[in-house]
Amino acid sequence: MLRLVLEASTPTVTWAWGQDHQLLQSGTLPGTVAASLIPTLQNSLPNARADQIVVGVGPGSFSGIRAAIASALGMAAAWSCPVVPIRSTHAIARQFPDITVLGIFSDARRGDIFATYYENGKLSRATSVHPMSELPTLLSRCTLAVTPDALAGIPKNAQPSAPHLLASLAGCPLEPELALAPLHLRPAVTPPR
Repeated sequence: MLRLVLEASTPTVTWAWGQDHQLLQSGTLPGTVAASLIPTLQNSLPNARADQIVVGVGPGSFSGIRAAIASALGMAAAWSCPVVPIRSTHAIARQFPDITVLGIFSDARRGDIFATYYENGKLSRATSVHPMSELPTLLSRCTLAVTPDALAGIPKNAQPSAPHLLASLAGCPLEPELALAPLHLRPAVTPPR
């Protein structure tokens, strides 16, 4: 199966082209995803046609993820292939497969954090939102804690990437209940009238 993988949950947007779980080609996108994805891929993979497009859905940059999803849906319409979501944290877990309990923490804004846990490279606790004040307790559950953001108290930084997402498909199956939308685990704030 030929797969195109897009990861846009952080400011460094990446793509990977793979045969099953084998990386064939990858790159980093300049500028915004929507503006540069299709021209970049046309230049890098002029005759490409994916059987499946996989998009990292976060947690992370709401705008980046939405732009990647929109670009993927446009390409999928042209290629007549499905677009499927995957947790962006799988890419980070892939970098630490032997850690007994890996905690991945990111800034959820408004004084909150996202927490996702993996045990030996496998998802053990899906992403949840916690008040920042709970971070010390959450960290105490981890063998190793990492963050794609600059969160105080977590010195180890790790970034998701499309090549790592592609590789993660070998060990972390797709989640059928995961929506093709940015992971947003709390209700939107309604602006005052």
